[in-house]
Amino acid sequence: MRTWSEDHPKARLLERKQGAIKVAAKELFLRHGYANTTMEMVAAQAGVSIMTLYRHFRGKDVLFQAVIQHLCSQKAKEGKDMFWQGNPAEVLHRLGQLRLAYALNPEEIALYQVILGAMEHFPEVGRMYYQLSVEKALDRLSAYFQELDRHGSLHIPDPRLSAQVFLTLLQGQIIERARLGAGSAPTNEEIEHHIDACVTFFLTAHHANRPD
Repeated sequence: MRTWSEDHPKARLLERKQGAIKVAAKELFLRHGYANTTMEMVAAQAGVSIMTLYRHFRGKDVLFQAVIQHLCSQKAKEGKDMFWQGNPAEVLHRLGQLRLAYALNPEEIALYQVILGAMEHFPEVGRMYYQLSVEKALDRLSAYFQELDRHGSLHIPDPRLSAQVFLTLLQGQIIERARLGAGSAPTNEEIEHHIDACVTFFLTAHHANRPD
């Protein structure tokens, strides 16, 4: 497909058309699953011809990847420097709020379920989702923990492992229950209590004066 500079009118038109296609595809994938969604259905939902759809996305697998990337980009706040300002308790609490709000969002739960169903036909999608949803968060959190250890704020000799531990603590049963529909949605009070417990446990275990 021909490309134009960002400020070219045709570039903006292409961007809008791609956006409309991804919105339509997202709705269909979440409603029908990967296997039961066709490119013809996406074209009809987006109001474009099938030829136009294939000019933007050469196949259903590529389109599905684009939808996942779009949905996972909502976590971009974690990468902003201002997000990591404040004392460790404040930063970890903020991170807990952001990740749980994202993970407990009905759209994200539906996406997770669709990905599980799609892995039989499209196994690499699981790896891509993990990379976008977990690995990026681990990279940024590990770097933050490394800085805390270097400054002596906390005792974190293995920042990567500690990042894995904290994200696992956050997930706990609260997310698995939601993903599996094994109970009612947690209240805001329950979510805040869970985050507070995770942060307190983590900070206590990594206290700078804790003996090895």
